[in-house]
Amino acid sequence: MKRNYIQLTLSILTILFISCSTEYNKETTEEPILSDLQLKAIDSVCQAFIDKGNTVGLSLALAHGDSVIFAKGYGLVNIETDQPATESTIYPIASISKFITAITTMIMVEQGKLSLDDKLIDYLEDFPRQEYMNEITIEHLLRHQSGLIDHEDWFDSIYIHHKKVFTTEEFYDFINQPLFFRPGTQYSYSNSGYAVLSMILEKITDQSFQDVIVENVGTPLQMQSLGMWPENWDRESATMGYELTEEGVDTSFHMMTEGMKGDGGLSANVVDLLKLVNGLKNETILSESSLNKILTPSPIGSIFIDYGLGVKMGLYNGQKCWGHSGGYQGIGWALLAHYPETDYTFAAAMNTSYSPEDAWHLRHNIMPIVFNLDVPNYKSQSIQNGDKYVGEYSSINRWGDGKPSVRMVTFEDGNLFWDNPDTETPGAQFFPIDENVFSWKAYPFDQFKFHEVDGKIVACSEYYDGLFGMVRMKENE
Repeated sequence: MKRNYIQLTLSILTILFISCSTEYNKETTEEPILSDLQLKAIDSVCQAFIDKGNTVGLSLALAHGDSVIFAKGYGLVNIETDQPATESTIYPIASISKFITAITTMIMVEQGKLSLDDKLIDYLEDFPRQEYMNEITIEHLLRHQSGLIDHEDWFDSIYIHHKKVFTTEEFYDFINQPLFFRPGTQYSYSNSGYAVLSMILEKITDQSFQDVIVENVGTPLQMQSLGMWPENWDRESATMGYELTEEGVDTSFHMMTEGMKGDGGLSANVVDLLKLVNGLKNETILSESSLNKILTPSPIGSIFIDYGLGVKMGLYNGQKCWGHSGGYQGIGWALLAHYPETDYTFAAAMNTSYSPEDAWHLRHNIMPIVFNLDVPNYKSQSIQNGDKYVGEYSSINRWGDGKPSVRMVTFEDGNLFWDNPDTETPGAQFFPIDENVFSWKAYPFDQFKFHEVDGKIVACSEYYDGLFGMVRMKENE
């Protein structure tokens, strides 16, 4: 994911903050209430986001426990009709669909319809048989550890240029390529894996993916807006989709999720996304043990990364955080994040893509207001043993062509610097916040965690405002 790192000034207001239980499934004993000043500050952040031209429209919702404490829309969902956005506006939620697909898969596990150890080929007999593909399990698909090439760019090509939705046969033809790695040994974010999961869910239930999701998640949680985007986009409360271009806002509608299912085809309003978190906390649709399984980190050899079963995890200013994000061409961005130790949940969606700032930036400004956080006062300090971090860190190129995404770490005069060698932007200085964990001034609640094995740094995980974003393996010295 590409982010424009622009230093933001946060307006922080003071309120007594009451610490609560550290267990995700326990209700807090006292409910903190946001002050009027905090609510006005949140409202101002959202309005400024619109005024800066980041999106045509957006909706935001915040919850504490089971209570919605803020929900509002800003801007427009349709430029032509001048229809305003509200808290009930339905947006495509892109890759948040993966979280819901994973939840539904675990529901099927609890119902005894499949097992995480089951092989992909046990359900999809016609699936390609490249080397090691017969080893791919349901859990590998959920954890992005299948090694399958990502179909996203190919999907863009045939949909955008040819205006057609791929068939299963065409998908199989594309996916019939050597795996990036033996299943379970590495991590590479893969839309293809979740497209396969949606096929398996349809196979074992003999239902459409739409019906599977609505029956097992939407109806029990009263998420009346939840459904496939092609089923929702013509509803009165659904948004249009826009893109920012050099010429301005592209107002031609892009229904870019018509061919997607488990990987990015769902839609919902932000208030219903809050219900999803409540349903998990309250064990309405899954048991506590299944949620714990969802929240278990994924192993890569001797290290663990903070992507579970369709969920991103991490720490936000020292407290646990989990959720997912999503974005796509012509539909905008969406983000869902839960903070179990304080029982707050954040949900936002916007209807414009290629914006200079997206839903991550919005959360970056809002959650410090909720938690009464001060921006860290960074002071340069000599980093001990900084040489061990120096080197080149690479991610696996999930599209199968071109070079991988690379970052360089250098050590100068006791200071560490993180640099993208493909840009002319100077490297950013790292500031230590814990052992092998660093932050930077541009986004003070981002974190960079270096993984150490037997005294050697082997990888770096990036976290965007607390949520895991990417792991890069350190090149061998």
